[in-house]
Amino acid sequence: MKAGVKKKNFDPAFVFAILGLLIGGLYCLAIPYGAGFDEERHMVRIYDLSGGYILPNHNPPTFRSTTTLKEFADLSYQRRFTQSPAFDMFNSEAFWRKLSHQESDLVYHYVGGSIYSPVIFLPQALIARLLWRKYDYPILPVMLLMRLAGLLLYVAGAWLAIRLLPTGRWVMAVLALSPMALFQAATFNADGFTNAASFLFIGATLHVYADQTQKIRPSQIWGLIACALLLGVAKPGAIILLPLLFILSSERFPSRTWIIILGLGALVAVVLNIGWISIAVPNSKFAAGGTDSLSRQFGVVFAHLIDFLVTYILGIFRSFPSYFKDWTAAYGYWASEVPGAVYPFYILLLVAIVFIEPRSNVFTKKARLIMLGAFLLACGSIMTIYFITYYTPGNSGALGRHGRYFVAFAPLFFIAIAGLFQIPDSWKPFTRIVAIVSFLAVIGFYSFGIYTAYYTDCGYRAYVGGKCVLPIYKNIEKEGVPEIKVNAETTISQTFTIQCNGLESVAVFVKSVPENKSDSIHFSLLDENGQMLAEENFPISELTALDYLTLPITPTTGTRGSNFELRLEASDPNPLAGVGIGFIQGGFHSSELIVAGAPTKHDLIFHYTCTHP
Repeated sequence: MKAGVKKKNFDPAFVFAILGLLIGGLYCLAIPYGAGFDEERHMVRIYDLSGGYILPNHNPPTFRSTTTLKEFADLSYQRRFTQSPAFDMFNSEAFWRKLSHQESDLVYHYVGGSIYSPVIFLPQALIARLLWRKYDYPILPVMLLMRLAGLLLYVAGAWLAIRLLPTGRWVMAVLALSPMALFQAATFNADGFTNAASFLFIGATLHVYADQTQKIRPSQIWGLIACALLLGVAKPGAIILLPLLFILSSERFPSRTWIIILGLGALVAVVLNIGWISIAVPNSKFAAGGTDSLSRQFGVVFAHLIDFLVTYILGIFRSFPSYFKDWTAAYGYWASEVPGAVYPFYILLLVAIVFIEPRSNVFTKKARLIMLGAFLLACGSIMTIYFITYYTPGNSGALGRHGRYFVAFAPLFFIAIAGLFQIPDSWKPFTRIVAIVSFLAVIGFYSFGIYTAYYTDCGYRAYVGGKCVLPIYKNIEKEGVPEIKVNAETTISQTFTIQCNGLESVAVFVKSVPENKSDSIHFSLLDENGQMLAEENFPISELTALDYLTLPITPTTGTRGSNFELRLEASDPNPLAGVGIGFIQGGFHSSELIVAGAPTKHDLIFHYTCTHP
């Protein structure tokens, strides 16, 4: 390198801002409304706030509920019975649909779980007030603007956090660009705001800590108080980050008075956080008598305290892989499957970025331990709160979900270990290439997964050699569905159109099996011309309640758009109590269910399997 020529380095904050806006903006558009975690609940809350209703679930006389507009449910992707391509959300009728605002369309009392501070949703509520309540603009375009507003808030907070960090800036940039962080920032939830506030608090605190040779200035203390107050209006649990302030030596404060001022600021943040929850919980499903009553849950925990502790401790270790996967990447309500390559590439990216970070003496051993301790305290507290809320004796199933809650705290761990390990300078160019390729692979695979999850019939697995099993049901509790008894007097048939190629089996959901197991049921499949393709008698003794009865088809047949009919009938002339076949009322397929020769408006719960998408 010639003398006087400086090596040009990319600014991690600038790189983050550009990539965050580009990728996040794409996700704002591509992820269907209602596909994010609890988006419909948050949308109801935002609309209430836009009308001046500060408390959640405000409508009398039904306490803990709110009456809302039906469009928020009608347009929600999660409300669909099946996972189906979302292209229909962009047709002119759906995309330009407006809110009805008619009293007759306030069709249901909605018990919302979105009880967070109104500050979190303030930008979206202001947009809703202006563009919906005042100007009556179409629903989905306004929702897109709201999503972009949330994304801008997230990018601004994380960008400033990266700028403030004394070291580990690339680490923070990579964590803030993780698939899960961007998914949250691009959809309606309280997590995007909470992540931005948490990143900013971490960045500001470490920034103040870094200059050990100088006294902490009053302006820096007021800045820390402002960041702490943002935690106070974020989701419950964000204030668990406040102990990170102990990383600051008391000797560096201008006087003891400023320590007290900072402590009071942190205390106000705690009061804001706990105070809001104490006001909002009585108006929610978490109140006594609610579906998820906290008082009842605490009673269950104390009544089974030993079991709670044992189940909790063992459950944490068992659920660690699930937490990691959810922390890295997931789609709303775990719809479809995240491409498996996302996870190893993200691990490789994190390892590379930690090794690239130059060795730093900014943090002492004690400071790093405080950061790691704050990380563990925050994660443990979040897991405990969630486990208490959904604990049932002997069941650790509530653990291992919602790893996205740890996105806000992860920088503490990775910044604490960054700079501890050093690689030779000759390896760094290759490590940078590994980091870039890994990042592109993570975002590329995750984005392709978004496409397969929300805009194809079969989902990701079918595109990497797996089979296509349709329909993919949502919002159906199979144990509670109604049933039709198939017996000597009642034959049922279901027509359907396949959305894949190479039909190789069909299956129906058996709700119940009669006590008389000496008879059998005849299962057959016909093409659109009435030609028999497959048939088999299944002894009742071989059936299992709450399971599927599968009819294989050899050889495979059919292409996308082909029509078929499956039939179920008693194979013996003697009457039997009947095999209960589950069905869904109302129907949702372009098909027809015929029961004992009479057409209905319902559909069986069934699956068909194809070899190819």
